[in-house]
Amino acid sequence: MPYYKFKDSEILYNTLETHPKIKFDINDNKVYYNNLNTQPGEFVSNVTHADVGSLSLYEMNIDRPANSLIYPFITKGGNFEALGGVSVSDFSTAYQYGDEIVGTYPLSASISKEKFAADHGTNSPTGSHILALKNTLNHYTALSSHYAFSSSMGDKKTQELALIYIPSIFYGNEIRKGTVDLKFYISGTLVGRLQDTNYNGELIQTDGTAYAQTNGGDSVAGVILYTEGVVLLTGSWGLTETAYDFGDVTRDGQWIDFAAGANDGISAVDASASFSFECEGTQDVETITMFANANKYDLNYSTNHTYVDYDSHQALQVTTGSTQYTENDKVELFNTVSSSFYDHEEKFKHQTFISKIGIYDEKKNLIAIANLATPIKKTGERDFTFKLKLDI
Repeated sequence: MPYYKFKDSEILYNTLETHPKIKFDINDNKVYYNNLNTQPGEFVSNVTHADVGSLSLYEMNIDRPANSLIYPFITKGGNFEALGGVSVSDFSTAYQYGDEIVGTYPLSASISKEKFAADHGTNSPTGSHILALKNTLNHYTALSSHYAFSSSMGDKKTQELALIYIPSIFYGNEIRKGTVDLKFYISGTLVGRLQDTNYNGELIQTDGTAYAQTNGGDSVAGVILYTEGVVLLTGSWGLTETAYDFGDVTRDGQWIDFAAGANDGISAVDASASFSFECEGTQDVETITMFANANKYDLNYSTNHTYVDYDSHQALQVTTGSTQYTENDKVELFNTVSSSFYDHEEKFKHQTFISKIGIYDEKKNLIAIANLATPIKKTGERDFTFKLKLDI
């Protein structure tokens, strides 16, 4: 098997900006991600061992029995290394030197909601998450005055509001501007819709029932922090004419009730209410493009057993002795050149068929294989360049 070294001009490094689509549906205290439900396996009801609507961060323990799950561990030593989540006091008192400190997999991530009652900022620590966003929100005021932590439009320390958290594993570097879309449904009917139509983070009510549009049509019901993956909802006008149970309160639906039941600890949300959150992420993907050249008169031999003419191979003897085992070097190659005429054999020509290309590192370790959908016929007069792309 021949090896060829890539030249500098045959390798290109690129960064691709991709925009993965994200959709969360929330209904009856369940979250669904990109319309996926449970995926039954051979050993478990859901192969990822994670809840529906969650991503398994490292995709470990895929369809493994519960009694043979992979788990992280570290042995307590004098270097004070421990797993995340183990406090200093527990490390000192709960484990002896030589003990194993163990964790659990899978680690998972999903959308979640946190709601804050009026005057929450004066009641620490329940208001701490809003207070922690103060500088970030004020930083975004260059995009819109609605980001201001405190202004004539309201004080976020005292307003009743809600935060929705989207982990960065779903969107990458940041949420793409202009793609955020929130929909509020009652019994399958759209009652309200928010979009960042101005590409500045303002979540504007663009659609809904006549009742909802009368109360808040074209109004800003919140803002989104694109890089941090946080949606802040402050809209408190009525979207529904009838009261519904949103777990912590029974009233006409409001935007601060959006995503009730999304990993927020609430266990009894009216099943009539459902919610949809959609957006696109921005993810940089590093790629390497390689050009593999098959030059003329190269790659004209195959290790496939059918490449050798069987009859001539059988007729020739192998030379053996006390110091040698030599096969005859006059074995004929099988003529694979076909003729267009009946019962006519074309003259022999070297031709092979390229079906796969292996990529090796500097130590000749195979790191990737490119399989061709259809083998390519390679003759002495033909040369090819194969373009290979690999995400790194």
